[in-house]
Parts: sequence; structure tokens; C-alpha cells
Amino acid sequence: MITMRLFIDFFPVLVWAVLVIVLILGMLVGSWVLRPHVLQNSEKTSSYECGEEPIGPARIAYPYNYLVYTILFVVVDVLGAFLWLLAASSFRLSPTIVWQVLVFVLILMGGLGFAMKMLPQTFLSGKETLALYREAKAAKEKQELEAGGH
Repeated sequence: MITMRLFIDFFPVLVWAVLVIVLILGMLVGSWVLRPHVLQNSEKTSSYECGEEPIGPARIAYPYNYLVYTILFVVVDVLGAFLWLLAASSFRLSPTIVWQVLVFVLILMGGLGFAMKMLPQTFLSGKETLALYREAKAAKEKQELEAGGH
């Protein structure tokens, strides 16, 4: 009797799980069917730089602090969404909920403060990327000079 009750309670979750799997598979199959099937060549697979000939490798050291700022923004954004939902709910009058939210916000703000303190010490400044770009550009110009001279 208990297992039947658990199955009945869990049935909506199973229905949603099946719908999610069907939706994901449908989108994957649909994108494969609808995409243009073209032959891959060196021009198609080369990196693209706004109509210019690419200089150097496409994979270079990127300043990771931009990624960290993005992640920090997402954390703050989610925090704002949670606080807005709390403000719109009827549970906000409970002292237990208020203390739990206060602890949650303090933990997140402590993590944000630590990340902002450590950020300048641990991540690339962008100088590495500029140096790699200049080296690749000089090598390409040297190669063009040698090819044009012969």
C-alpha cells in the first residue's frame, strides 16, 4: 500500500522526466535534420576574425578574470532572484526564514568578498595574450616576407 502511494506521489516527477528526455532528444534530432550538410574544408574550419585573415592560433591564453567577473555576476543575480522571491512570498514573516536567509546572504557575501580579494593575485592580466598576438603577427609577417622574396 505504501509503495503504491509513493508511486502515485512520484508519478508527476516521472512524467516530467520523460517529457524532458523526449524534448532533448527531439531538439537534437531536429537540429541534425535541419542543419545544412556541407563538406568540411580548411576554409570552413579555420578561425574567423571579422573578415580578416587570422593571425596566430585561435586558442590563446585568455585573461580569466573576465570569466570570474561573469561568474560573480551570475551568483549575485541568482541571489537577487532568491531575495525577490522571498520578498514576494508569504513565508517572509517567519523569524526562522529570516535568519536562514540572513545566513545565506552572509555566506554568499563572504565568498564574493574572498573572490574579489583574491582576483588580482591569481589571474592573468591580459599581457600574456597581447605578447602571444604580437609574436604570431611577427611570425606571419616574416613568413610573408620570405614567401614574397623568393
